Amino acid sequence: MARTIEVLTPENITLSLEPAGIGTRFGAVLLDMLIQFGIAIGGSILLGMGTGLLGWNVGGTVFEVSLIIGGFLLLFGYFILFETIWNGQTPGKKAFGLRVVKDGGRPVDFLAVAIRNLVRLADFLPGVYAFGAGAIFFNRQYKRFGDMAAGTIVIREREARTLGFAWKPEPKKNPKQDANVSKSVAAAQLAAAAQFKNARLPETATNPDVVLTHGEQALMRRFALRRWEMTPDDAERMGYRIIVPLVSRLNLQFVAGAPPHYADLVSTVVAELDRTQEERDAGRTL
Repeated sequence: MARTIEVLTPENITLSLEPAGIGTRFGAVLLDMLIQFGIAIGGSILLGMGTGLLGWNVGGTVFEVSLIIGGFLLLFGYFILFETIWNGQTPGKKAFGLRVVKDGGRPVDFLAVAIRNLVRLADFLPGVYAFGAGAIFFNRQYKRFGDMAAGTIVIREREARTLGFAWKPEPKKNPKQDANVSKSVAAAQLAAAAQFKNARLPETATNPDVVLTHGEQALMRRFALRRWEMTPDDAERMGYRIIVPLVSRLNLQFVAGAPPHYADLVSTVVAELDRTQEERDAGRTL
C-alpha cells in the first residue's frame, strides 16, 4: 500500500502527497543517466574535433580540462537546470510521473534544487547510489540524503482528471454554433460563462447552498458575472481571495501537482448554486 503524507497549507488546504518509491525513482535516474551519457558522447566527439585542430600540445590540454569541467557540469548541472526550469522535473522524472517539491508541498526553488543535487555525490557513494538507495529504503518519506539536506521530497503525480477542484465541462455538441459565437466579444463572454452550467463539484463536496451565507453567495455570483471583464491574472487573484477561505467549509480537496484555477472554481460553485435553485424551483411547480 502506497504511503501518503497529509500537508496543511497556510491557506488551510489539505494536500495528500504520495512519496515516490525506490523503483520509479531508479527508473527515472536511469533514464536521465542515459540522456547524460548521450550528451557526453556527442560533446566529446565535437570537442575532440575542435581541439584536434589546435594540435596535440595545446589541443590535448584543452580537451582534458574541458572534459573535467564538462563532466562536472553535466553530472550536477543537468539535474539543477531541469529541476529549476521544469518546476521539479527532469526528463526522467517527467517520463515516470515524478516531481520534486518542498516538504510543505510548495514548488522547489533554485537553492533547494542546488542543495539536493550537490549532495548527490554523497548519495552515490560507495557506488551506484548505494547510500542514497539505503536512505530511501529506510526513510518513511523515501528521502535520500540530498532531500533531507534540502527539505524536499519526490512525489508521484496523480493523473489530473480535473483541474484541482474536480469539475469537467461537458463536450460541446454543436461546432457550427461555436464558430458563430466567436463573431462578437459579448457572445464569446457569454459562451465562456455558460460552460460552467455543465460543471460539477466532486461528490465529496458539501452543498454550497447549505454552508454559504446569502452574502457569500451574492459575492460569488457578482464575481462570476464580472470575471470576463477582468484580465486572467486579475480574475485569478480575486478568485483566490474569495474561494480560499471557503475551501474547508465546502469540503474541497485539491489534487497534488495540478494547479488550482481559483476563478474557475468560483464559477463552478456558482453553477452548482444555480442548479440547486433550478431544482428547487422545478419542485415547486410540480
